[in-house]
Amino acid sequence: MSDFDSMMTIITIAIGAFALFSAITGKGPAFNNNYPKEMKEDADKMLRIACWIAGPILLASGILEYIGVGWAFYISMFTILPGCVVFTVLFRRKFKKYL
Repeated sequence: MSDFDSMMTIITIAIGAFALFSAITGKGPAFNNNYPKEMKEDADKMLRIACWIAGPILLASGILEYIGVGWAFYISMFTILPGCVVFTVLFRRKFKKYL
């Protein structure tokens, strides 16, 4: 594993841990937004659910990649990237009138 790959793996683990922390506490930079009051509670709930899904996946795939499991990168690549697209589409559909 090159130095760059090792650094990216550590960043993946850190992002996964931070997403899991945000899901548990409901706090963090992602929750500091200026949405209208009508949508803030629902938007935060939706974000918290996304963090509950993404956090463990990123954390597990980062740890597996760090210990040398070659296919672990594809776990996050084929789950998190499409998940971000799905989250964005659902978010925009649900809150279209507020955005």
